[in-house]
Amino acid sequence: MGGEPAWLTCLRESPGEREAGVVTADGRTSWRELIRRAEQLAARLPASPHGWVLPADRGEQTVLGLLILGMAEPAPSWVLGDARWADPDAPWFEDLLRPAAEHAGPPSPATAEPVYATATSGSSGTPRLLFGHPHGLPRAVETYTSGLPEYAAAEVFATCSPLDFAAAFYMALIPALLLGRDLVLFGSGDWRLPARELAGRSGICVAPPALEVLGARSAQAGADYRGVSFVPAGGGLTIRRAERITAGFSGAGFLTMLGSTETGLLTVTRTVRDDGYVGVPLPGKPVWLDAVGADGVGMMWTRGPDTRFAARGGPLLVGPDGAVSTGDLAHRDRAHGGFVLDGRSDDLVKVDGISVYPGRVAAAVRAVDGAVDAAVTVERDGPVDRIVVVVIGTVDEEAVRAACAALPQPVVPHRVSIRPAVEGSYTARGKVRL
Repeated sequence: MGGEPAWLTCLRESPGEREAGVVTADGRTSWRELIRRAEQLAARLPASPHGWVLPADRGEQTVLGLLILGMAEPAPSWVLGDARWADPDAPWFEDLLRPAAEHAGPPSPATAEPVYATATSGSSGTPRLLFGHPHGLPRAVETYTSGLPEYAAAEVFATCSPLDFAAAFYMALIPALLLGRDLVLFGSGDWRLPARELAGRSGICVAPPALEVLGARSAQAGADYRGVSFVPAGGGLTIRRAERITAGFSGAGFLTMLGSTETGLLTVTRTVRDDGYVGVPLPGKPVWLDAVGADGVGMMWTRGPDTRFAARGGPLLVGPDGAVSTGDLAHRDRAHGGFVLDGRSDDLVKVDGISVYPGRVAAAVRAVDGAVDAAVTVERDGPVDRIVVVVIGTVDEEAVRAACAALPQPVVPHRVSIRPAVEGSYTARGKVRL
């Protein structure tokens, strides 16, 4: 790939100072030890013309594989987590990495630089692969730490989300690795490890809100979690959920972020609201609305060192000046500053000539008494588009319909599906199962 140098050479400068490390249910391994092992293996990494595939579900072994790819020279291309891109006839390298198949080459437009791919949450279907340049990741972390005091102060990063899920990769794995902080990897059903590691420390925990609620039951009695910020991976944080989370993790706060998946981080808020508010732009990341309609809703655009440049399996809008958008629709919050999310342009539907924003509908339904979560989908198998509202919790259907009717642009659901608040109601990535 053009003989590009390794993108993790910065880790070789002070390995002796990296006593923090990766923490799993099996124990702790310091960054110093992982870097030492990775350097030895990277020196033996054979050439792979189409790059490498790195399994995302192996905990410490996944991190070791990432370090190998980051220290190999010349820097290789790689895909994190998607086994479909691996060459089934090629041998594994140390049971950590597998050569990629020919179809796993760099996305169009072709680039001479090394690329990497992580995945979206897959909330509206199969997860999409998102491509970026690995040499830009250190600058992305600098953007986060300079704009978010919580990131600069964090002693520990924790996540139960799959490491190929972009939110976990960018918001936990890469900052912990580059900053030399503890990285806690744990199963979604067992929060005892993060509850212990986060107690009394400054930390960031990236997990779906539905699982954070379950995790609150494992918080240590009397422990102080005032230095902990929960990042709701995949969205879906409501006021009720926040109350249940902090009832266990006493004193903890929240960093609700938009855009870490496809466009890099756009906005952040520490205030929990049920109306789709996503906060103000991160310092150093310009964010603006384009093609604003009469209702004040426009498409969000941004640019910066953490933006991805291409997508496989779905659109990623790229402007001539490097600006990117995934079609997020939002309007400005004039009273508090920042933006309120209304949905995606590809989700926007017309019902009887009226624009329906699924994100706005879901936010209204979440505010209904007894609703734990909500999602909106569209049935397109008939002569007209039909709105279906899926509600998690114990609610009255008429109350849901009344909330939809009370929107500025009233919505009449074709069907309301109500399900109990159990773990099976969510996908592995924390999304409402439609």
